[in-house]
Amino acid sequence: MSEDAKLAYLQEKIREAKRNERTGLITMFLGGLSIVLGISFNIIWNNSFTFFGVVSLIILGVFMFILGIYASGHYNGQYRDLMGEFEKLAIKVPICSNCKKELPKGNFEFCPFCGKSLKSNE
Repeated sequence: MSEDAKLAYLQEKIREAKRNERTGLITMFLGGLSIVLGISFNIIWNNSFTFFGVVSLIILGVFMFILGIYASGHYNGQYRDLMGEFEKLAIKVPICSNCKKELPKGNFEFCPFCGKSLKSNE
């Protein structure tokens, strides 16, 4: 796989991770909203007939809230990992052809580690 293809693949995976993270945040928000509505309905209609419906709404809200926290955290971690890989591929660090060490920033005629000429014509 060429470097351009790897970069394009990573960009697509990054978009997918961000999209999934947003879905987790929306799920968490809806879960919190269900909890608040369930508690509000329980306060307004405090009778045994609606009690089980309200409790199930609260339980559903707690489940969705926990699921949203897990999903957004998982996909946020995946996003960070993919961005790290993307930055490594996108930013080229010059390497000495002789000693294979990364060259420090600057314009050098010779490798500061092994002394080999860095000019391509020699």
